[in-house]
Amino acid sequence: MARTIYDGVMKSFAKKWGTAAGLFLAGCSPNRFFYYPNRVLYVDPDQMGIPAQVVHFPSLNGKTLYALFLPTKQTPRGTIVHFHGNFGNVSNHFPLALFLTKAGFDVLAVDYQGYGASEGQPTPKNVIEDGIAAVRYAQTHLRDPKTGVCVFGQSLGGAVGIVVTAKEPEVKAAVIEASFTGYRAMGWAAMSRHILTWPMLVLTPFLSYAYDPVKFIAEISPRPLLLIHGDADRIVPVVMSRRLFAAAREPKTLWIVPGAGHLECGQVAGKSYQERISDFFGKALEKKQ
Repeated sequence: MARTIYDGVMKSFAKKWGTAAGLFLAGCSPNRFFYYPNRVLYVDPDQMGIPAQVVHFPSLNGKTLYALFLPTKQTPRGTIVHFHGNFGNVSNHFPLALFLTKAGFDVLAVDYQGYGASEGQPTPKNVIEDGIAAVRYAQTHLRDPKTGVCVFGQSLGGAVGIVVTAKEPEVKAAVIEASFTGYRAMGWAAMSRHILTWPMLVLTPFLSYAYDPVKFIAEISPRPLLLIHGDADRIVPVVMSRRLFAAAREPKTLWIVPGAGHLECGQVAGKSYQERISDFFGKALEKKQ
């Protein structure tokens, strides 16, 4: 069942990022390219027997955000805020963070504005404000105040996670998987893949750059950072994680997974993927205590 869910999520990511350039043609704003929210229920935690609580809290601009709180059955080692990718909503992304609950972490999986039941509309500015609000909510609702909060961001969620971690000193560590350096760079990479969208490359200068992850990543230091990327990623080029790593400051680690496509590192690396991320968060939070 878990593998089936994982594969389904991967296909959704690849399909939506792969056709994003075409959908961009119908959009009114260049930034529309990055966000494909809906309200479909893909995976129901109740039907899977997963204890989950639907929680809500305001974003910095007052819009109500919804999230899934997934408690560990163990004594909590801390809370991991999970920022998901650009398509769907939290219900087709939270399975990618479930392994953390088995490692003793509570997980707060967040829907940005416009995703799922969350109010508002996603923009580069809004999703950062949503992320900051989520971290603050997690911090004030720690089941054990002696622990702390970390960030796990994937794809678009990685771009969100980098900026949020840089801006929020309460975040103790960040794992960022398959993220991009900037919105213009990602727009160029996506639209240059298809001959039909080459003419639209002239619009990439109009994409937002105020919240480009590469501009903020150095500010995460001295907190630990783990960047993960598959070297067969055809959606977000692996060179983007290499550039993010170059811009970051110590302590930092870059893990390139051979043969892994977009967000397939967990599938390809298997148990070592889960263990490495769990150990990384565990050590960061142990230092906090």
